[in-house]
Amino acid sequence: MRIRRGACYLLEDETADTAYRLFVRLLAEMGSGFCISRIHPDKVRTRFGLGEVRIGWLAEVPGEDHFSANAMASVARAVQQFIQEHGSSGLVLIDGLEYVILHNGFQPTLLAFVEHLNEFAMGTQAVVLIAFRPQTLDPRELALLERNLQVLDGREVKGQLDIEELGEILGEIPGPMPELTEKTEAPKVLRPVPDMRGPGVHTVRCPKCGTENDDEVAFCVYCGSLLPDHASAPTPAAPVPTAPSAFSALRPMPPAARAFPERRPDFVALIGVAFFLLILGVVFTLNTNLLNDFRSWWDLIQPGGLFVRPPDGIVRSGLLFFALLGLSNFLTSGLRWVLDRNRFGALARVLAGLGFVSLAILTWRYSLRAFSGSLVVSIWTAILGALLVIYIAVGLYWVRARRPAVPGARAPTSRP
Repeated sequence: MRIRRGACYLLEDETADTAYRLFVRLLAEMGSGFCISRIHPDKVRTRFGLGEVRIGWLAEVPGEDHFSANAMASVARAVQQFIQEHGSSGLVLIDGLEYVILHNGFQPTLLAFVEHLNEFAMGTQAVVLIAFRPQTLDPRELALLERNLQVLDGREVKGQLDIEELGEILGEIPGPMPELTEKTEAPKVLRPVPDMRGPGVHTVRCPKCGTENDDEVAFCVYCGSLLPDHASAPTPAAPVPTAPSAFSALRPMPPAARAFPERRPDFVALIGVAFFLLILGVVFTLNTNLLNDFRSWWDLIQPGGLFVRPPDGIVRSGLLFFALLGLSNFLTSGLRWVLDRNRFGALARVLAGLGFVSLAILTWRYSLRAFSGSLVVSIWTAILGALLVIYIAVGLYWVRARRPAVPGARAPTSRP
């Protein structure tokens, strides 16, 4: 099969067997191969006959050429180093990206990894094959993945491989066949002897090897090539069809898939900005002398230093501002969860709302002269630190809960 060098191919099929068959067939021409699979290397060598091929394993078990799904940068470096060492003879097969999606999701880890491989392969003479099951992603994500890659239909590639392998089994000789002349010894003809009685038998001449076959068969009995639809008599002047190639398996990309997807505005963030502007308007409306209070406070700061108690109007306005800002964060956290189902964004806004409400309570105690300014700053700093620890702890718990453990695998002590 004619595969263009310097390209990255995405072979879509329900199983990865077709990708391995294509890899084995191209390996004889390319010379050097590197396979990265979710299957154990020993089983890959035994099943597909890849005795001398370098094989990497996508697993969480430490070892040589073992790659973790959480460290795809090491996979990209290994592939890049292999292609640089072998040049135009480099052939790479990557299988098991569904395992990476299970650990890290589609964006940005997997998409960035595939785009990096495609960009690097375009500047070389190597060939990169990616076996992938399209049912793993939704249509939008699949379109993003296919956007810059050469897409191969697994069923069509499998059919062409079957035809070529059948021809080899039946004795196909590689290279163009010489033209048949009158001096050719023992022509391969399946037709009745002239003195045989009975009705004549219609035959079809194979355009590739010249063998005449019964018109009821679909493939040549000598070379296995596909015969023309029907011909009542051999036609030597008929044009010879071209051999099937891998380009017929290339699926055309729709223009919508090649275009960048339209980015949806972040409406929750815009609502948060609207709340902030509304709160500023409310604060300045309730305290029309707020600017004069700031000017008088500035006049006190210049001779007395920064830690001068602000006027009571600024303190009351600050109390109202922080309280409303905390309530707005609670509202936007609910909107973030309802509209986007973003747990991390909702949690961040809930904790931010708690921080502003606590600052409003401290400002209220400061207005009653129960707390000093330095005490308010120290308590609020401690509250911010505690909220940050809560966010990190909950986030780590959610991330680990989304990552199922591999059955029978030990916990890795170091990253490969």
